[in-house]
Amino acid sequence: KAFLCFGLIGLVLSQVSLPIFSIYDTPDAAYAHFKRLKVREQLLKNSNVPLTNYLDAQYYGPVTIGTPPQNFLLTFDTGSSDIWVPSSSCYSTTCHLHNQYNHSKSTTYVANGKKVAFDYGQGEVSGFLSMDTLTWGGYSVPNVTFGEITYMPGSEWGSDKNDGLLGMAWPSLACAECTLGFSKLFGTGVLGTNNTFAFYLTSGDLQTGSVLTLGGYDSTLSKNDWHWHDLISETYWLINLDYITVGTSKIAVSGMKGILDTGTTLLVGDQTVVNQILAKIPTVKENCSNLSKLPNVTVTIDGINYLLTPQNYVWKVTSEGQTQCINGWQAEDFSGSPLANTIILGDLFISTYYTQFDMGNKRLGFATAV
Repeated sequence: KAFLCFGLIGLVLSQVSLPIFSIYDTPDAAYAHFKRLKVREQLLKNSNVPLTNYLDAQYYGPVTIGTPPQNFLLTFDTGSSDIWVPSSSCYSTTCHLHNQYNHSKSTTYVANGKKVAFDYGQGEVSGFLSMDTLTWGGYSVPNVTFGEITYMPGSEWGSDKNDGLLGMAWPSLACAECTLGFSKLFGTGVLGTNNTFAFYLTSGDLQTGSVLTLGGYDSTLSKNDWHWHDLISETYWLINLDYITVGTSKIAVSGMKGILDTGTTLLVGDQTVVNQILAKIPTVKENCSNLSKLPNVTVTIDGINYLLTPQNYVWKVTSEGQTQCINGWQAEDFSGSPLANTIILGDLFISTYYTQFDMGNKRLGFATAV
C-alpha cells in the first residue's frame, strides 16, 4: 500500500508532455470552420414566419397577443412603425369581419387608454393604446404597446384579408408610446447579434412560399448576389436612387429616392418621376397580350442595376379564373411633401429581389430571388 501511495504522488508531481496537432492544415481552413460554426449558431436563432400571398396584393402572417394567446393575421409593414389590431369594443362593422382582441380575456394585459389614430394611404383607423405580450415567430415579447382599433371604415379596410398591421420601419414614424415590434424582439436577445430581417415574396401563380425571416435571411431563397445600400434617413427604409432606364431612355431627377415598403403592392412614385416612366411604356393591355412588347425598366442604385422586366413590373390579378394585367408603375402627387421625387418600391420589386432590412448597420440588401 505504501508503494502504491508513493507511486501515485510521483505521478502527480511529474510532468507529462503530450504533442498537440491542429486538425486544420492551414489558418484559412481553421477560420473557415470558425465561420461555419458562427453561421450555424446564427441560423439556429433565425425564425421564419410564413406569409400568405393574396393575389400578389397582400402578404400577411400569424401572431398572437395576450395570455392565453389570441390569434391574428397581420401585414408586416416596412412602410410604417405602429402595431394595431381590431378591438372587441370596435363599433365599425368592418372589425367584425376580422379577429378582434379582447383584453378582458388576457391575464397579461396592461391598460393604457390613450387615444390614437393611424393614417395610411388607404385610409385612417383609430382607437386606444393597450399593452400585452406579443408572440411572433415563436418568440414571446412582453409589454408591447399597440393600438386597439375601434374605428375601421369599411370603404377603405373592408376588403383586406389581414386583421391589422405590425410596422417594421424606424422609431421616428411610431406614435409616442408605441412599441417597435422587431426592435423589442431583438432587444430580448433571442435573435443573437443579427439585427436584421428579410422578406421573400412569391409572385404570379406561385401563391405559397412567401416568408419573413427574423434575425437573418435564408440563403436558399436567392442567388446570393447581395448588394448593400446605406440608408439616408432613419424614418422609412429610404435610399438614394441614381436614375431609372426605360428601354434605352435614361430618366434622372435630382434628389431621387426610394422607399422599400412591403405594405405597398405596386411601384408608386412622385408624378415628376413616374410620369416620365409611364410616357415610355405602351399601354398595358388588360388581357396581358402585349407583355412581350413592353420595355424593360432598370432601377440603378449606387451604380448597381436592378432589372425589372414586364413580367416583374406588371401586376397580374387573377380572380375566378380570369387574369387582368395592370401597369405597376403608378404616379401620385408628392410635391411639397417629404416624399417629393420619391418612388415607393413595393411588393413588385421585393418579389423580384429578396430583400434584407439591416437595422444594425442601417442599410438594405438585395439579391436576385429564386
